[in-house]
Amino acid sequence: MTIQRDRASAYISLLVKARSRVVPTTGRVLIPYQAEWGAPNQAVDMADDSERLKESGKLVDVLELAAESGATVIGYRVTNGEEKAASVAVADSYTIEARYPGTRGNDFEYMVRPALIDDTKKEIVVRDTKGVYDTETYLVADKAATVEALKKSTMVRFKDTGATALADVAYTKLDGGTTGTAILAAADWNRIFNRVYGLTFDTIYLSAVDPAVQAAAKQWLLDRRDKGHKLATVVVAGPAATDGDIEAHNARSRAMNARYVINCSLAGDHTNGKTYTSVEWAAWVAGLVAGTPANKSFTGVEVPMTLAKVDWSHTEALKGLAEGTLMATRDGYKYIIESAINTLTTIGPNEREDFGKIRVSATIDQVMNDIYEAGKRWKAKLDNDKEGRSMFIAAVLEYLKIRAQQKAIADKFSFAENPAKTSENDYAYFKLGAKPLDAIEIFYTDWEVE
Repeated sequence: MTIQRDRASAYISLLVKARSRVVPTTGRVLIPYQAEWGAPNQAVDMADDSERLKESGKLVDVLELAAESGATVIGYRVTNGEEKAASVAVADSYTIEARYPGTRGNDFEYMVRPALIDDTKKEIVVRDTKGVYDTETYLVADKAATVEALKKSTMVRFKDTGATALADVAYTKLDGGTTGTAILAAADWNRIFNRVYGLTFDTIYLSAVDPAVQAAAKQWLLDRRDKGHKLATVVVAGPAATDGDIEAHNARSRAMNARYVINCSLAGDHTNGKTYTSVEWAAWVAGLVAGTPANKSFTGVEVPMTLAKVDWSHTEALKGLAEGTLMATRDGYKYIIESAINTLTTIGPNEREDFGKIRVSATIDQVMNDIYEAGKRWKAKLDNDKEGRSMFIAAVLEYLKIRAQQKAIADKFSFAENPAKTSENDYAYFKLGAKPLDAIEIFYTDWEVE
């Protein structure tokens, strides 16, 4: 007879996390993207403008769109492994190389000159011929100091490769940078899903319009929720050619039919002067979902759009709502989110109709994520006795009290030991009762004129 062992899992420490949920920018949105700049095939947090400038040059539209609602953007630059960094090599002396691989590095140039304020030192000047990054000037005594100084550079890095001292050189462009950008196949998305599986995020943006990849993403998220205990939502969209076809959008919604999948039909002119397809607007939606607290609905939120590709009719809007398609409709001179819904339309086991609202679904996910994530820090640290279980219960009840104060859940909630199961050995069983609050979206008023 063998011993059956399971992986140790969650206890709880939730108070700080609960309070942080009132802050909109606590949400995290994962944006896989392709570009000629950025750390290849790894996740990088970009919490504000300065970090996005440093990591992407603010040249990647989907990153900027995702950041508009205040969420923390996690950028994941996808490459095919063929990318190379631009560089200049001085024989037996040094190599100066672009900070990241890709053709963007070919836009940088540098020079070495005598320091204006100290003739025993050199100045290294690095500049961007496109003018996106500010020119950088470093005062250095030798190559060893240069290596350390240029670790702070946004654009380049310096490597000491020989005995020859640092010599003056006129502006010299880096070259040899090659692209790692290619059309992503289904196998590439499988690689991406595996690499980002363990990351912490509330929403992920999917740029793929292939129904097979979208179906794979849905299954990946389901597995991640069930087996990895990491709950998140994905935002999908369709090919640009079908952006004006409401039935194409609705067919995609029907294929998804899950509370953790949002189908974006937004397409049109952004207030920044650019025109975006639904795939690009999906990044904005993903940022909106992550950046909006779960106790707030974004039904009726203004969309930064000046002209939609299609102004949906009343009949089309009703059909889209029935099918679970997220839509922007004209309201006077502006566009608003018609209703903050996900693609859940056919109710499955342990689901209810209100789970089709993003606010309700997000609250459920946040509560589960908070309990699990915080609990991981305390696993195996409580005795499985009445006292230990009571400590767990007290922490969860305090957490739920705060979520109720935030109006994320109703003020009547419960958390106690599960009366139907016996807690013993490694296992402790509890039962949670809490109702996520929805928002009033439809107002009926009866007026009796006398």
